[in-house]
Amino acid sequence: MSGSKLDIFSAKGALVPKDVTPWQTFSGRGMTFCLQSYDWNHCACVSYLTMRAFFGLMKMETLICTPYAKDLPLLSYDYISAFGRKTLLVEIYDTQVAPADLSALQTVKEAYRDLRDKPKHPGWYNDLLLPPSVSKVGDTARLSALATEMMTAYIHLFATARDVDLTAKSARNSAYVEGLINDAPTYRVVSKMIGADAAKTVFRRFLFGTE
Repeated sequence: MSGSKLDIFSAKGALVPKDVTPWQTFSGRGMTFCLQSYDWNHCACVSYLTMRAFFGLMKMETLICTPYAKDLPLLSYDYISAFGRKTLLVEIYDTQVAPADLSALQTVKEAYRDLRDKPKHPGWYNDLLLPPSVSKVGDTARLSALATEMMTAYIHLFATARDVDLTAKSARNSAYVEGLINDAPTYRVVSKMIGADAAKTVFRRFLFGTE
């Protein structure tokens, strides 16, 4: 997928980089990860993670937006290219204190209903997925267009989103992240590569900004 989805966020506000040393690059188990983390517009943590494996035959691009000063859900984007198969996940997780109007996201989802759905893997976090979430397979151009439109619609929500009690929002965000640390495949992979303590720091401080 050409270009970085970070560009969508940088076009709509300031991305202030965090110092992720020494975890800007880490490798193991045949995989290499590159990590970036930002504060975006003083209201959200935006992280960007790429992975390469099998000599580039498998690639993954991940972007996570975790709002902390606006009462909006968490957005998690994954684009995976594995041995010629293209998969897109744009998952909207309920980390809100009170529900927000997500109809704009649902409209984008409906516009791409012809793309084939990819079944979700079982996990406790599926209970937090909100209806606009998508899990699709298809050609690169359509998947990229869907991701761009979904992220753009999501960013537009910030203009009218409610300010939120920081303590209450932090509790919602942290509950989700601690759930991942307790039981999520991605955390287990990273933990085996860099150790449990370092993996917790990467998840809390850099991927989701809860620490």
